[in-house]
Amino acid sequence: MIVAIGSRNAAKMKAVKDVFGLFGKEADVKGFSVETGVSEQPLSLEETLQGAVNRAKRAWEQAKGECDFSVGIESGLAKVPETKTGYMDFGANAIFDGNRVYIGLNSCFEWPEKIFEKVVKEGKEVSDAWLELWGDDLRDEQGGIGRLSLGNMPRCKLHESGLVMALMQVFNKKYYR
Repeated sequence: MIVAIGSRNAAKMKAVKDVFGLFGKEADVKGFSVETGVSEQPLSLEETLQGAVNRAKRAWEQAKGECDFSVGIESGLAKVPETKTGYMDFGANAIFDGNRVYIGLNSCFEWPEKIFEKVVKEGKEVSDAWLELWGDDLRDEQGGIGRLSLGNMPRCKLHESGLVMALMQVFNKKYYR
């Protein structure tokens, strides 16, 4: 099975391969650099979902339809009451089969206030803000969530949760019309 993904990020590609494996499917994952069509740091559920859908559909286009599925994973922030920053990070996941889009969301977590300030108020790129906080690059499989969770939730595992939520619809179409 060939699965195109609208990203070349190793953690995202690993998550896609692993989740298809959970459903008993061997996935040959092909990554494509695509435009998201949304801001660098989406600040709403709607914008983040749109970024995931755009990534999935653009990966399909770049693969020229020579894939069984395409995937888009977009991280964003959404307003959440009772949090210190007012926002939580989450991932939107879109799986496209050439006709229909299936959506799943990841677990959410709040960024440290210093990261939130640097990204949302100062306009820094997320990875650069983490680099300033910890002094090393967190674009790897661990990611900021891996560091904050003391290794209990590496970035690829966080993505997996939302991908399962989308993929369960694909393999249970009789319940999701």
